[in-house]
Amino acid sequence: MATKIKLNDCIPYTAIHPGEIIKDELDAREMRQKELASLMGVPTSVLNDIIKGRRDVTPEVAVLLQEILDIEASYWLSLQNQYDIDKANINTKIVERKKNIEIWKVISQYCSIKCFEKLNLIGSNISENIKTIYSIFGITSVEELITLYSQEKEVSYFKKSERLKSDPVNIFSWKRYAFYESSKIQCDEDFDKGSLETLVNELKHLFVINKNTIDNTKKILLRYGIKFIIISKFDKTPVDGFSFWQGKNPTIVLTLRLNKIDNYAFALLHEIYHVYMHLYNNKELKYIAIEGAEINNCEEEANEFAKCSLISKDLWNTFLKQHSMISPHAMQMKIKQFAHQHNINEAIVLGFYQHDINLYSIKSSISREIK
Repeated sequence: MATKIKLNDCIPYTAIHPGEIIKDELDAREMRQKELASLMGVPTSVLNDIIKGRRDVTPEVAVLLQEILDIEASYWLSLQNQYDIDKANINTKIVERKKNIEIWKVISQYCSIKCFEKLNLIGSNISENIKTIYSIFGITSVEELITLYSQEKEVSYFKKSERLKSDPVNIFSWKRYAFYESSKIQCDEDFDKGSLETLVNELKHLFVINKNTIDNTKKILLRYGIKFIIISKFDKTPVDGFSFWQGKNPTIVLTLRLNKIDNYAFALLHEIYHVYMHLYNNKELKYIAIEGAEINNCEEEANEFAKCSLISKDLWNTFLKQHSMISPHAMQMKIKQFAHQHNINEAIVLGFYQHDINLYSIKSSISREIK
């Protein structure tokens, strides 16, 4: 099958003036410019201007060259025509490149180029990279990108963490990429506001089994009309979860910043609460969980729901009270017994315990890996 060649691929970097060919012919014939000018009946300075590319080869000049050098006039005119076309194309190409460079400089200020490079979304072709960025951000110009970013900076949903450095540009880029990935997912099921309890029970069973957990989470949530995406966190983006409404369905995005089943379960249920209790009533809202961000009432509610959904408050308080005198390093067996008795993943119980006593260095044989 023949390969289709784009016109831009055939544009040379340098346009060759027919004067250069005339000079080559003179050199090959050992003929001086003065002699050719005399035969043509034109001043030597005029011929020299043609050879230097300062004058065009006109039909009159082409006919004279045909008579003297025995090279058809159409050949010289075609060279002149191609030179004019190449020159125009080169100029257009340079203008386009300069414009793209300026656009790319602006884009680099408002989106995370390095992070998109790591995802192999952009390469070395600036023109294609601009199209990709426009597609990801859902824009048609850098002016729109600047407007989006300026609106983002005005939203006070996070403050810079004292412990972890966060980059507003990277967080902004990560969010827009989440919207972009969500738009590519087909969800045929309608979201049902009354399905929260059933969904939570199904997910809790999934957490206990902890097998093909992420893939099964996607399948389960799609059945409930919820899109689910895992997107790696960008540099300096301490994001755990993100929930928003797009089109007819809500979307939940997790980063697996902490690749542990207890963190995964908590973050997922946290965002599920936002979907059912907050986003359903106001689909313009967006909730993003960033470490170091100020905790408002909605976030506190989501935290409490996630925690109590995994282990009820009364059950957990009773467990802690019963074993308050046991050393943290001797709690492993009690944690396993409690988890088995109440059909809870051992790692989730361990995570709760470490959080409540604020001791994360406990050595344990319990695997917290997401499987």
